Amino acid sequence: MDLNKMMMEFLAEEGFRPHETEFGIAFKSEGINFLYFKDEDDEQYFRLMMPAIFVVTEDNEETIMRVMNDVNGTIKVVKLYTMDMADENDKKETSVWVAFEILADTTPELNDIVPRALALLRSARITFLARLEEVADH
Repeated sequence: MDLNKMMMEFLAEEGFRPHETEFGIAFKSEGINFLYFKDEDDEQYFRLMMPAIFVVTEDNEETIMRVMNDVNGTIKVVKLYTMDMADENDKKETSVWVAFEILADTTPELNDIVPRALALLRSARITFLARLEEVADH
């Protein structure tokens, strides 16, 4: 099973216009960027991510961590965490990413997995941003 190849074919067939990156496969859905990360060491590891949904600063880091922890405890299969990346000027930027991670069987039905993964990622993003706003209002 080549899950990376299967995912590329599935996304193309569904009209997502995927393209290879150094990390895996990038595509957009409803104007939102997604990344499917390949894992050369584990053929069954399926990780679909919504990158950089919110920038973390020194001023908001503690609040971000509390809200991420809250969301991680309420939405199944999805987790939020921070990642450091270089911005367009090579300056380090920390942001919140949302990940959908499962171990797929040897004959995964991507028709079942991908739409649900996208829905859960969107839901986690909406929940995170709403809870962040609630905390800011108090």
